[in-house]
Amino acid sequence: MIAVRRWYIFLVCAVSLHSVTWAGIALLRNLLAVGRQTPLTTIALQVAILIIGLPLFLVHWLWAQRLATRDVEERESAVRRLYLYGTLGGLLAPFIANAFSLLWTLLWLALGGASADFSVGPEIIRNGVAMLVLAVWWVYHQRVLTADIGAAPGSTASSARRLYVFGFAGAGLVMTTLGVIRIVRLIMVGLGSGSMIATLEPSGMAGEVARLVVGLPLWLVFWAWAQRLFAGPNAEERESALRKLYLYLAVLVATLTTVTNAAFLITGLFRRVLDLPSQGNLRVPLPVMIALVGVWAFHAYALRGDAAAAREAPRQAAIRRLYLYLVAGVGLAALLVGFSGDITVLIRSLAGGGFGEALKEQLAWSTAALIAGLPVWLVPWRQAQTRALATTPDGSEERRSVVRKIYLYFFLFVATMAVLASAVYIVWQLLTIALGGRAAVSLPANIAQAVAYLLIGLGIWLYHGMALRGDGRLGLRERLERLGSMRVAVVDSGDGRFGRAVLDGLRRDIPGLVLDPIGLTEEAARQMGSEAPTADRRVSPAERLGSAGIIIGPWQMVVPGSDQDTTAKRAAQAILRSEAHKLLAPMRAQGWDWIGVEPMGMESFARQAVHAVRQLAAGEAIKPARPLSAGAIIGIVLGVLFLLILIVVPMLNYFT
Repeated sequence: MIAVRRWYIFLVCAVSLHSVTWAGIALLRNLLAVGRQTPLTTIALQVAILIIGLPLFLVHWLWAQRLATRDVEERESAVRRLYLYGTLGGLLAPFIANAFSLLWTLLWLALGGASADFSVGPEIIRNGVAMLVLAVWWVYHQRVLTADIGAAPGSTASSARRLYVFGFAGAGLVMTTLGVIRIVRLIMVGLGSGSMIATLEPSGMAGEVARLVVGLPLWLVFWAWAQRLFAGPNAEERESALRKLYLYLAVLVATLTTVTNAAFLITGLFRRVLDLPSQGNLRVPLPVMIALVGVWAFHAYALRGDAAAAREAPRQAAIRRLYLYLVAGVGLAALLVGFSGDITVLIRSLAGGGFGEALKEQLAWSTAALIAGLPVWLVPWRQAQTRALATTPDGSEERRSVVRKIYLYFFLFVATMAVLASAVYIVWQLLTIALGGRAAVSLPANIAQAVAYLLIGLGIWLYHGMALRGDGRLGLRERLERLGSMRVAVVDSGDGRFGRAVLDGLRRDIPGLVLDPIGLTEEAARQMGSEAPTADRRVSPAERLGSAGIIIGPWQMVVPGSDQDTTAKRAAQAILRSEAHKLLAPMRAQGWDWIGVEPMGMESFARQAVHAVRQLAAGEAIKPARPLSAGAIIGIVLGVLFLLILIVVPMLNYFT
């Protein structure tokens, strides 16, 4: 009920506050407008919103303030902090937009951009009124937030605060980067024309200077705030996945955009070498590269600083892997496209078709893609491989990561489809000739090209298959080392059916595992059997439990009933004292229930126990094995169909 009340109060506050704010801004703009007649219906609507909306906001906001004054939990609640940071963001964003527009107008006027059909006064009033009203509300909510943090500095604000900080840091970075790109481009235009007068045209330079003047302070302020949070005493900030997402996203966008524009530049150079007509303009890609190389260098340096200051958290590692494999995938795709294009040019030119303009064009673009894609693939792939080949916990985590598996199997799939398409084409053409059909004029070149594509696909398949096999060998070695040091004690304090099911599952799924069945009752001992390799009836169950590496059993084995014998009680004490990893099955008992655990049958508990042992052997965290939901199955089927369409359509085009 309390959470629902909070959402109600702050949703009403958010809607009514922004309605009142913009109604007030529009009303002031209309009242201060000179020489412009505003319809009375418009004025009436704005006044009506103020008359209804302002009391509505005040009633609910005072209600929220009274609750926060009485209850510290209310003051530090996540919903209240989300409202405050969301409101600050909702007020600051339009303030920045109006500040940019106002500064643009003033710079345009200063550069002589005034004209007879344009009046500067109304534009200044329009932006100034909005900035004033938004600033008043922003300052008020900022003071409320500061008071809340001072009175209740809870950690529930961390996520909302990080969204606020990195959101505006990203907005400032985008504005600054665009401003630098366009200013450099305008300067290059002026230098190219032999006169800087064109550069100072009001329609060009004013907007970009305004963008830079607004965006740079915005980025600096919020980035400095993020750095202070990272350097502070709160370890949660150093483990923030959102910070890593911001940094890696900036590096990713800068890298891919720089490489794409570098490919355009390289293509232009090859076009000149091959005596092709020049296309494009140097002033388009070069400013982009200049600005984004700076963005890449700065954020890459920040990432290295983060790595030196704090150990990588699991979620941060997942974002890093996503970045590395995404960049490597894009680079490898460009590399393969470029290499395939160069092979095609070589085969077509040797087949007697000459080296005409079309092949020169393809050679320029393909070679540029190859040169640009090679470092983009090689650098992140080597980093990922170095981590994956390390015999450390981080290396094990890297090899098990889903992102790495998706990357490797995706290129295995692409290579397999390439081999399939090429082989089908070769056999098709040969059968056509064998059956008396007419061969195409360019059949030798087509066959040679298909063979080249087949060999490229085979090489990609072999290389990525070797990487997967290497991961498997290292993983198997780690599992064998872990299993060699494990002795699994399977305990049953009931009728023995659970223990027997677990033993059968472990022997079937993990052969070679050292098992020690311990039945704490005569029936359990009989069901589980006395033929286990390490069973030794001369040693008591308590002594055998003390030397086990993993202990599996129902939860009752650590909470024996008063009616159980001394053996069961001593075994419970030995289990509690043992340093072994304990896996307890939450079985139902008369008068006992487990909260939040779905009821299962005996076989299901046994399967979960075997799954948990396999996770321990692989060094993974214990998570229950859950079947795929209906939604997940439908999503997988749709994804497979979509992928097949993407592959089949190009194959059909290739054949025809």
